Amino acid sequence: MRIEENKVVTLDFKVYDVDTKELLEDTAELGPFFYIHGIGAFIPKIEEVLEGKEKGYVGTLELTPEEGYGEYDPELLDEMSRADFVEFDDIYEGMEFIADMDDDTEQNYVIKEIEDDKVMVDGNHPFSGKNLRFELNVTDVRDATDVELEHGHVHFHGFEDHE
Repeated sequence: MRIEENKVVTLDFKVYDVDTKELLEDTAELGPFFYIHGIGAFIPKIEEVLEGKEKGYVGTLELTPEEGYGEYDPELLDEMSRADFVEFDDIYEGMEFIADMDDDTEQNYVIKEIEDDKVMVDGNHPFSGKNLRFELNVTDVRDATDVELEHGHVHFHGFEDHE
């Protein structure tokens, strides 16, 4: 089955920082990555390269920051108060969370530093501003279900509860 719009693609990959040669992410540690092709759920340049490929495809792709996760934006650094985290049992450096923004959108953040009552957070993707090399391995391709297409993400047996 070829990768095309509305197919669920299962990938194993490694991501490296091209400049430092550092391994940034490896699905062997996290488990495979799943996405619905053609709905904007993954990096557009990678989707473009995978278009028409099949299970078993292996390839390497280098991306500039613009093609990957964007340039690093210092405007996405923010100082918050520890009181902003009362709903959490514990907060720690490296913790990821989603904040509701004033314009009714959501923003992903990572806690970078905690000092007394001040919490420095960063809304940039950890890979933003980096030249990246993806080593890709397509391990499966299947049709997305109607429910997956309606919800805009892949479902896994036992984890479909959308109350």
